Amino acid sequence: MKYFYRKVLCCILCLGLAVVWQRGEAVLAASADITFFTEDAETEAGREFTLVLEITSDVTIGDFEGYFTYDAEVVEYQYGPACITGGDGYLKIADVNATPSFGLRSYSMTFMAKKRGNCEFKMSGVPVVYAHDSGNSMSVMAKPLKFFVRAASDASNNAFAAALKVSSGTLSPEFSPEIMEYTLELDASVQRLIVSAVAEDVNSQVSISGNDHLEYGDNDVNVTITAEDGTVLTYHILARRAAEGAVLEPTKVPEDPSAEDTPPQEEKIFYLAQDGETLCGNYRYKLAQDVSGLMIPDGYEADFLLVDGESIPAYMASRQSEYCLLALTNEAGETGLYRFDRKEYTIQRYEPEIVKVADTSGTDQKLNELLAKTRDYEQKKNSMSILCGLLGAAVVVLLLVCVRMGIRRREI
Repeated sequence: MKYFYRKVLCCILCLGLAVVWQRGEAVLAASADITFFTEDAETEAGREFTLVLEITSDVTIGDFEGYFTYDAEVVEYQYGPACITGGDGYLKIADVNATPSFGLRSYSMTFMAKKRGNCEFKMSGVPVVYAHDSGNSMSVMAKPLKFFVRAASDASNNAFAAALKVSSGTLSPEFSPEIMEYTLELDASVQRLIVSAVAEDVNSQVSISGNDHLEYGDNDVNVTITAEDGTVLTYHILARRAAEGAVLEPTKVPEDPSAEDTPPQEEKIFYLAQDGETLCGNYRYKLAQDVSGLMIPDGYEADFLLVDGESIPAYMASRQSEYCLLALTNEAGETGLYRFDRKEYTIQRYEPEIVKVADTSGTDQKLNELLAKTRDYEQKKNSMSILCGLLGAAVVVLLLVCVRMGIRRREI
């Protein structure tokens, strides 16, 4: 008889282990890897290229949802599968009710390279990949892709400055596009230097550094201009701020008898000419007389900007904003909106942001259905957990009963 009880006990233990093993196998999450890749690591501006998002897993892949980002100033999304929507640097992939695919799934998209620069494609947030067989979401690892856009073959290499002015002191020597080194004597009270630089080529980019928080003594102020093809030129200004308490002697100008009755002209970095129209001769712009054909972007309101003691019309998002828009006419007679940097005193053509809005109502409905299925699965999983717990408790009780009966049998 005791062999009979041993067999029963072994069967119960095996049954318990089988239940626990099956339960552990059910909750074990599969894994998936998301990878971006292109045919080449770089391309030329103005050309289209194909980006592929690939999902790999050791199980059958079901539905997939995720978001990924890229630099919209460098590349622009053209087209792709219907499950991909969005634009302007942010794309959404909602592939619901997808055909199951074992081990591998890919999404091919076409982009246009806009201008020279680096672009990184990477997932945003936590992407969700479901195993088709179990319906469980997998653990996902996503690897970003760094992509480079070369300048177009006909891109300009002109990185020279057309104008370079400062808010205090006088540049030495006098500015010339070919001269890269300058010195500047500043009074002790000057803590910040406003530098105005305009590139000869409108497609070049201008950046200024070292002009804030000037220290006593020598300070390096750099004006860097990057041409369309990536050529870089740097204008270096050695700004010497006088020691605390020191006052710079005014520069002596040779006397000119013919100019006795002519008051000295103050050097300004941004001013109105005598005709009341020309904005700083080096900028070569005039205030637009007719703005009826211009589309003022949302969020900007008509206001006034004080220049050289005169109020000129401007458009501002807020009075505290560092930027405002001016309606100007260039030398070619073309009228448009220009972005004026009130901090750096630079002018650039304003390019409105274009946001592509796609109809995602059908996709969102499918996504809601997928979420409802997920909630239903979670409820069933919780119910199964409770059932497994009760079954485990029953196994323990049965084991105790068998042990107790074995003890009694032995006593008898």
